[in-house]
Amino acid sequence: MKRIGWFVLFFLWTCQTANAEFDLQFAIDQAKPGEIVHIPAGRYQGNFTVKKSIKLQGETGVELYSQNTEPALKIDHTANVSIEDIMISAKNKGIVVNEVENLKLKAIEIKDVQVGIHIQRSKHIQLLENKIVGNQLHYAEKGNGIAVFKSEDIAIKHNAIDLVQDGIYVEEVRHINVGQNEVKNSRYGTHFMYSSDVKVLFNSYLHNVTGLMVMMTTDLEIASNTISNHNDFNSYGLLMYDTQQAKVRKNSIRNNRVGVAMQKCSVIQIQENGFQMNQTALEGTKVDHHSIINDNQFTGNILTARSDQQGFRLVRNFYDDYRGIDVEGDGFGDVPYVAVSSFGQWMVRQPVYQFFVASPSVMILTSLDQEVNKTEQNLLVDNEPRLISHTKEKSFSINILQFIIGLVVSMSGFWLWKRGVEV
Repeated sequence: MKRIGWFVLFFLWTCQTANAEFDLQFAIDQAKPGEIVHIPAGRYQGNFTVKKSIKLQGETGVELYSQNTEPALKIDHTANVSIEDIMISAKNKGIVVNEVENLKLKAIEIKDVQVGIHIQRSKHIQLLENKIVGNQLHYAEKGNGIAVFKSEDIAIKHNAIDLVQDGIYVEEVRHINVGQNEVKNSRYGTHFMYSSDVKVLFNSYLHNVTGLMVMMTTDLEIASNTISNHNDFNSYGLLMYDTQQAKVRKNSIRNNRVGVAMQKCSVIQIQENGFQMNQTALEGTKVDHHSIINDNQFTGNILTARSDQQGFRLVRNFYDDYRGIDVEGDGFGDVPYVAVSSFGQWMVRQPVYQFFVASPSVMILTSLDQEVNKTEQNLLVDNEPRLISHTKEKSFSINILQFIIGLVVSMSGFWLWKRGVEV
């Protein structure tokens, strides 16, 4: 038994010695362009810099850490760099990228940092399968998980980000694809400013203050995301401010204080989304008449929509509180749906009123609004409210298919059984 113990100690000592003898910065400096630098398992302290076209490939258990305020890893004025499978911890920034073209950061775990990955003046960047975890401090004392400034052609996909200020912060970026990430327990899940040609697809935003904050951004597509559980006093699932030419499609928007809010927006299309169990599903302030909300499903929301004035249009949506009938049998109500609430208008001006939103008196007031204002023209009105939700239609079609398959199988079984009896 003693021999085994001595062998284990000797093995650990030799591993630590090997790692201590491996000079990572020296290996980076000596590597030829295009070469792969394999990093042995171990912890490496320093402020490492890459200024050439190489790949850093870490073995299992590689960690880079910085004990001062400089970045643990800096990639500067170069091109064609790839870094994979390492852990990073730092007092300030984990990775800083400056004026780099063609960079891939993959399977990097970053912890105990103020800012996870900071990118500026770069293009053709891929951030894939990284994990960034912040700390329990107040949002004002945290940095962003991923921050991108003045860059072009950015792909941020399959990352997991938790406990930071803004999960993904984007400023002055053109052509960016944010896809299949999970951001939770942060201030803003993703925050866009002064950007264009933006795609936000198949992400999950959970338990942030606000899921998506979009400001002064154009040419935007937000599709197939899950945006839920943003319930603080000033929370939004999605807030668009001074945004133009945006498509918001096929998202699941549920259990938020406000599902989607638009402020000073134009040419916005909100289509085929599911608004479920939000305090207010839809809110508009100074939205132009070219903006349209069509073919969505509003179920279980306390208030469907509110606006400071007539602006966006409601077209062919399903509302679970609609009480009309369909005499013609075309699937649409014969009486318009009026999305009006006096209390909702007051809440736009005084958000503190939200604390009374589910009180019996407010519910009675909302019902009275529906009846009294059916003939009013200057309100949010859907002239073709859908009577059957897409979800119900899909469920029904699947059940019919299952019924047909079951019937065929049963008849085949009966026929085989009958033949067996006759034989």
